[in-house]
Amino acid sequence: MIVEALVKGSPLLFCALSFLIAWKAGIVNVGAEGQFLAGALAAAAVATRLTAPGPVLAAAALAAGAGAGAAWAGIAAWLARRRGVLDVLATILLNFVAAGLVSVAVHGFLQERTRTFPQTDAVPEPARLPILLAGTRLHAGIVLAALLAAAVSLFLRRTKAGFRLLAAGAGPRAAEFAGIDVPAVRSAAFLAAGAVAGLGGAVELLGVAGRLFDAFSPGYGYLGLAVAVVGRLTPLGSAAAAAVFGLVNVLSSLLQRRAGISAASALAIEGALVLAALALRRRSRRGEAPA
Repeated sequence: MIVEALVKGSPLLFCALSFLIAWKAGIVNVGAEGQFLAGALAAAAVATRLTAPGPVLAAAALAAGAGAGAAWAGIAAWLARRRGVLDVLATILLNFVAAGLVSVAVHGFLQERTRTFPQTDAVPEPARLPILLAGTRLHAGIVLAALLAAAVSLFLRRTKAGFRLLAAGAGPRAAEFAGIDVPAVRSAAFLAAGAVAGLGGAVELLGVAGRLFDAFSPGYGYLGLAVAVVGRLTPLGSAAAAAVFGLVNVLSSLLQRRAGISAASALAIEGALVLAALALRRRSRRGEAPA
């Protein structure tokens, strides 16, 4: 059960980190869903259409996923910086465009060669992410997600670039007075956030799903935002929250099969977690010690 919770929580962690990186720079990135799908689409195109040794193909697919996620976020960054479009509006609308592109791909140019189902061919087995524990779905992408959370934490707390990002988000006018190019920092943060979400899509494809299909994401990008909030907008807190949300998902599926409890119970529990996190955050801002 714990292993399956980690599997379920892995895509949530990638999307939570995507939201968190942008948020720290003063950007509201609600586009992790679209960036996740863009990454999965690019990874599927590479993994099912190119011929290369398994490890090379896997690395190329992961790189393509991260690149596609960054490019998708780059569209929103350009709209925000050059056209004055609100980042919230640009990112959330691009989610629907990405979902449409996935649908077009699996019904058209990337559809399986038999043309039977709206999905891509299966990713070749040598290009799949290695399973770490025999008999389970625990794949190497989960370790990658955990390492990425640790790396983001160190980046924000220990590097000059991380300090500039935090300064651009916390006080853009003061940051500009200190010589920080706030628009450039925010654009870079936007691209980094997109790359993280896109990498998550590629990892989910290579580690779990094995092929791309309609409704590939059940809303990982949106739920990742909730995970980041419950994790108190910190990388390591988000990692813990992603595992909790994954466990809630597993328990909900188990209770639904064995006791006939509605799947909506998981949404109710997740909503309660978000409300509790927001309440604790509000109290801590007031200087009160949480009960």
